[in-house]
This record gives sequence, structure tokens and C-alpha cells, in this order.
Amino acid sequence: MSGGRPRARSDALPQSPNRNRAASDADYTSPRRTTSPRRTTSPRRTSAEDGGVPRRFNSNTSTTQSNGSALPSLIPRTTLAQRTQGKFTLAGPDGTPQLRLAQEPFVQPGYADLNPSYEQASNARPVWSLAKPLPRVVRPSMVPTKDELLQNMANAQRPTENSDRLGLDVDPNDVEQGRIDKTSDPRKMAAQVKDARLQRENTFMSKILSGDGGSSMRQTSRMSRSSSIPGRRTSTWDMPPPDQQLPTVEEGDHPAEDEHEQEERPMSADEQFQNNQDMGARLDELLSLPEMEKGNYPEDLHPLVQELVEDEVHNNHTTWSVVRTHHREALAEGLGVFVSLTMGFAIDVSVTVAGQGNPNTTAWAWGFATMIGIYISGGVSGAHLNPVVTMVLWFFRGFPARKMPEYFAAQFIAAFCAGLVAYGIYYESIQNYLLTNADTGIINSFVTNPRESWVSHTTAFFTEFVGTSFLIVTILALGDDQNAPPGAGMNSLIVGLVITSLLMCFAYQTGAAFNPSRDFGPRLALLAFGYPNSMFTDPYWFYGPWVGCVGGGFFGAFLYDFFIFTGGESPVNYPLERTQRALTKSAMRWRRRLRLKPKQ
Repeated sequence: MSGGRPRARSDALPQSPNRNRAASDADYTSPRRTTSPRRTTSPRRTSAEDGGVPRRFNSNTSTTQSNGSALPSLIPRTTLAQRTQGKFTLAGPDGTPQLRLAQEPFVQPGYADLNPSYEQASNARPVWSLAKPLPRVVRPSMVPTKDELLQNMANAQRPTENSDRLGLDVDPNDVEQGRIDKTSDPRKMAAQVKDARLQRENTFMSKILSGDGGSSMRQTSRMSRSSSIPGRRTSTWDMPPPDQQLPTVEEGDHPAEDEHEQEERPMSADEQFQNNQDMGARLDELLSLPEMEKGNYPEDLHPLVQELVEDEVHNNHTTWSVVRTHHREALAEGLGVFVSLTMGFAIDVSVTVAGQGNPNTTAWAWGFATMIGIYISGGVSGAHLNPVVTMVLWFFRGFPARKMPEYFAAQFIAAFCAGLVAYGIYYESIQNYLLTNADTGIINSFVTNPRESWVSHTTAFFTEFVGTSFLIVTILALGDDQNAPPGAGMNSLIVGLVITSLLMCFAYQTGAAFNPSRDFGPRLALLAFGYPNSMFTDPYWFYGPWVGCVGGGFFGAFLYDFFIFTGGESPVNYPLERTQRALTKSAMRWRRRLRLKPKQ
């Protein structure tokens, strides 16, 4: 199956002991699966770039003669810059293809026939996961509306119209690729940015509307748009493809009149009108509401890119597997939260009732518990483990809004169950502890609050705010594939270490929730065990783990996207009116779904 996992050979022939190792590698090296059904990945750097030899033969030890004298190595050595492609980063170079292939499991022949989902590409669907780089998705705010598209097509003769108005002489190629010089006048940069966005959107829409002929349509539109602009310096934008270039005419010869008329010319008004009519009809077909409803388009996926998304393949061996398939992400999220929080509450209680352990004991345990939770559900639900992470990924990375209620329910229910289980396991020890101690220590083992009387409400609020913002900044950095994402499944371990560090920094004053469900769920569990309702009469439960954490999470995401992230899925990188338009449309859909009267 195309894009499937490479299978280990179960019928391999015995190898000769004198067989060359390089030939053996050629026999056993199978192509890697594609990272996405709609994205073609560029091949990794091969050994030819290192001098034409396999990398493992590039040893630092020189060849020696039988008499012990050293011979110069015949294999050219590579520099650190060559091995890291010039990227001197503390995150280290990418793994070699041989190393990645060694991590592939043995797959017995016939297994994929009985379990078809195993053979599909690993990125057949987007997973907003803390265990690997975050997906790149086309959000509704990135795609223009029908009216905007028709207006852009009508003005297709001027690819840099906004720049021309300010007297700028710019190359359309440079503008579309985002090569814009910094100037003291922000209006000039804004004009070129707008031209670049319109050109990219027109190119994208030409591909969608013309189907397989998208690339040729884009080339034709580029030639026609630039042909009528005087004073434009020659660039690849203005050059027709080789098969459309005119033949060379010798001196003294004159081309025929009909050949001269076949040169590129701007569309006439009637032709442009007819072209726009055809485009409008196609847009009506793609964007019509009945077609959207009939195709079950998700509300957060633009219908123009719906055809680019492939359907998943599922195994479904039993009746329960069908139910699990439809709720697998929420079930995985709940399991990850349950395991991680149960371990976290248990370590807090054990340190409290034993009266031993240094303050860093619980920090390390919480960090490793988070790591375990991410390993459990990171490949299925993404292992957000935190409503703040889910909300941030929805607003800044395009996580589907339709999945958020199910995720929230899983996170809060699992937190409540984790509180019950941890308390039940330590019930006898807790009762023995309460014989000689107040219940404050037990309450503090499950929920967060100002630990000392001198910690003010403002201090407690900003402790949660700053800690959560740092957590979200780190999560988005780890998920940015254009930054320095760790490889070999290291995201889970690193996030766990980040939690450990943040708890060491901020847990002394409040207990460091950084997570509304981690605090709210066990509050309900303690209430069920008969603890006083003063846990909810103190307003900290709302302004700390809720307002402080949610506000800090959004602020941290804004900081990362404002200073580092370049992807268009973030509202920070797209015009404000586009984001407002997308939010307005979402609100209209919800009012229509709930049968509410539209606003006058």
C-alpha cells in the first residue's frame, strides 16, 4: 500500500560472510513512509553529500598498515557544518535514515491485510500532539471569501497594485516569496505584504479551481498579469515556459502575421468577464451550503480544501471497536489524564502523610507522570492533559472546535476520577494522619491555593499566569517544525522535564496548577469525601487555576507567535479582519445550529 510502513523481511536468504556491508544495506533499505497523504517530502541528505560513501565508514580512526604505521584515510572526512547542514543548534542534527529504519518493528506478512489501518501513513490525519511537531492546517481565516476571490480575479492584471500606488518598483517574484525589504515607512511594507498575500491566495485558488491543471494555470496567469505592466524589470515571473517560448527569427526574416498575433496579450473585457463567470460558477458549486451539508464538512475545515483530506482506514474487529473509533481521541485523552494525575496526587499524599521528602520530590514525580501521560495518548489524542492547551491549540493552531467539548469532558471527568482513586488508595494512611494533624495538608495534596498567609491574591494570580505562559511557550516551541523540534519521541520527556522545572520555580507559593482540570476535579472529589465547601467559597479556585492559567496560556501563545512563529494558521500572522470574519462565521453557525434569532 502506498505510503505504508516498510516491512521487515521474514524470508531473507542467508548472507555470505564476505558480502560487502554496503550491498547489504542496499538490500535492506526500504523507502520511508510519506509524512502526509497530501504533502511530498524532500528526501533526506544522502551519503553522496558526504563524499559519496556511507556515513558509518567515515571514521575518525585512520587506516593502519600491518607494520603499525598509519596510512592516510581514503575516505573524505565531513565537517560538523556538513553533517548538520549548517544549522548549529543545541537541539542536535536530525537522525540518519539508518537509525530511523532501525526503529521500525517486524511486520509479519498478512498482518496489514487483516489490520489495514496499520499500513496507512502515520500522518493520515492531523494530531495536535505534545509528543511530536504540531500539524500545519489551512484555517478558514486563511482562505478568501467568494467575493474576495472574484475581486482578485478581476484585478489580476496588477499583481503588485498596492505597491505600484506608492511608487514602488518591486519584482512580483520577490513579493510573492516574501522577500520584502525593511523600510522606515510601514505603509510601503504593508502594501507589499498585501500584494504577497493576494498573489499566494490567487495561486492557491487557481490550483483548487482548475484541478490537475493548477500549475499550468498559475504559469499562464503569471505571464498575463505581468505582460501589461510597463517598466517592470525582467524576472522569471515574466518568462513563459520553454514549450511556450517563440522560435528564434533570423535577421531579415519576418514572422507571419498570424504567428505575431499568437503572442501573449491581455484578456479582453469580454474574455475576462466570461472567465470570472466560470470561476464564480465553480465557486458556487464548491461553497454552496447544501453541498457542504451533504458532504458533512467539518465547521473548522474550509470546503475548498476538503477534497485534499483523505479518509482514514480503521480495523474495527468488534462492536465496541466501532464505538471506540468514533470516540477514540476523547477516551485516550481521559486515560492519559487519569494516569498522570493519579500518580501526581499519590506522590503529594505520600510525602504529606509520611512527613518526609524534600520539596523537589513531588516536582520530579509530577514531571515524570506528565511524561507517562503523553506517552500513553500522545499519538491518538495529542495528550493535551490540560484544557488550556486545548484552547490555545484551537485558537492559535487550528485544533477543531467540534472536538473541544469532548476533550474538556474527558479532562475534567478523568481528573475527578484520579482524585477519587488516589484518595481511596491512601484512605487508611490519610485517616491515620488526620488523627494528629489538621486536614490542611491533605487538601493541599490535591488542590492548589496560597500556601502561606503572606501570599496575596495578586501574587497567587501572577504565579499561575507566568508559570502557564512559560509552559505554553515551550509547548509551542517544541511543536514548531521550523524551530528545533526534538526527534526520536523526545517531546514527551522534555515536556515532563519542563513541568518539573516549573514546579520547582512556582510551586512554593500556590502549588502551581497551570491546569484548571487538575485543580477543579480533585476539589469535587474531596467534596464527595466530606471535606468542607470552603474550598469553593475561597475565590482562588476561580481566579487562580481558571483566570490565571487561561490568561497566561493565551498570553504565552501570543508571545511565541509574535516573536518567532511564521505559520499562517496563527491569527497573529494574518490580518485582524480575517480572524474577525472567521469568528463571526463560527458564531453564525452556532446560532443557526441552536436555532437562535440572528442579531439585528
